[in-house]
Parts: sequence; C-alpha cells; structure tokens
Amino acid sequence: MNEKVSNREKITLAVFIFVTITAGIFGCLLDQVLTEQPEGNSLGMGLWLILPFFTGIVLQIINKDLNRIGIRPNFKSNLKWYAIAVLIFPCITLVSVILAKVSGGLIVSEIELNVLLALILTTFFANFIKNIFEEFAWRGCLFIYLEKTGMNDWHLYLTNGLIWGMWHITYYMFFLPDGYFTEISRPMMVIVGIILMIFWTPMFVEIRRLTNSVWPCVILHSMEDAIPTMLFVTANVFQIEERYSVILDPISGIVPTVLVFFIGLGLRKCRMKREQR
Repeated sequence: MNEKVSNREKITLAVFIFVTITAGIFGCLLDQVLTEQPEGNSLGMGLWLILPFFTGIVLQIINKDLNRIGIRPNFKSNLKWYAIAVLIFPCITLVSVILAKVSGGLIVSEIELNVLLALILTTFFANFIKNIFEEFAWRGCLFIYLEKTGMNDWHLYLTNGLIWGMWHITYYMFFLPDGYFTEISRPMMVIVGIILMIFWTPMFVEIRRLTNSVWPCVILHSMEDAIPTMLFVTANVFQIEERYSVILDPISGIVPTVLVFFIGLGLRKCRMKREQR
C-alpha cells in the first residue's frame, strides 16, 4: 500500500472486504431461519445483494467522501462512452453468433421478434435496479478505496475483480437454482465466474474512470444481463453446441472473454491519452 494511506482508509478497505466476503453467509443464515421462500429469489439473496452497497455508503459517509462515489451521470462530453457501454455486449454476442453459425455449432429456437424485444427490454430494466447495488459497490465504493492505496492499474484490476468474484461464491454455491447447473458443477461455476470477473474488470473500471460516473457501468452490466445472458441462458433463444461453447459462448467463451479484456485495455489507453493531454 501507499505509505500515505491513513489507518482509517486501511480499516475502511478491510471492513468493506470483510462484509463483502461474508455477506453471502449472512444471507444463507437468514434463509435457514426463514424457510418457505421462492428458490432463486429469497430474502437471504436480497441481503447478500445489498449488504456491500449499504456498507460502502455508510463508510463513505463516515469518511466524509460520499461525493466521490460516482453518483452523477456526467452526460456532458461522455455520451460516446455511454454509447459504448450500450453496444459492447450486443457486439460481442453478435461475434459469437456469427462465428458459431459459420462453424455450424449454432442452435436457434423459434421466437417472434416482438416477444424477443420485449424480453430484452424487460430483462434490461429489471436488472438495471439490481445492478445499481452491485456496480455502486464495486465500481463506486471499492474502486475508490483501492485507488487511494496508490496501487497500479494491474493490481487494482486484479483486486477489484477478485473481490467481486469472491462475493459471487455463495450465489453460485447456494442461491442459484439447480436448473442452472445441468452442464457445469457449482464449484466449477465459482472458478469460471471469478476468472471472468477478473478479465471483465478492466473494462468496467476504465468506463468508470473515463466518465467519473458509475451509471455507464450499471448500463454495461445490464446489457450483459439483457443480451448474452438472456438469449443464451435464461430464454435459450440461442445455444452453442458443447464442442464450440468453450471457445464461443458469449458469456464465458475464450474468444468473447479475450475481446472484453482487450476492450478494457483499449479504454485504458484512451483514458491515459486524455490524462496526458
């Protein structure tokens, strides 16, 4: 850590990380007490979702640093970054679909266009609310705490992504219904999820830095939920044959993950050029 980091800031970071990693445990305990809840939508899952966010907000208030959380949208001169946030995951999904189609590994289900558009919009807005809590925790509060330590970009990406991924452990191990694990085990999903979030983190962090706002990250995350996740997982509009999915799956495939990582590095380069000017 940077020697100039105060003890209060070190304690703030430690408290946030501790609450983040244990939030799922508290959620599971709550569900043990309150049984008879809908699978995949329990009160314990809700507690797991909001606890890091509210902890971060309280810590920011205590440290009198709430104005740095990135709550202002800052639309002026940042519209292109908002457009990029909207387009990244649709474009990556399109690349996956085209490559899978060309290779003969794409399976398409019949669905009417108006139904598909309604599904996309509904999924986007439903997840937009959820992603406010998630992104203001990781790219709002945690990002600020890590940046204050003075660590370099690579350590910041790794730490932010690792903590983000570790927060998901109880989600994959306990909260998600069994129907999500027909082709992959829960422990393997944990490993894959953490790796993905580490590789995705540069893109989210740099969008946040370029706009000085968390809202483009909320949009970016919601587009991931509404396009690849909804089309390939929730609604199964598209499927990729198992022999190609490791490479081409738009969420966890090697090619899309590499694309996301290099998009993040490209955004980093744009930010560094702007800082030099």
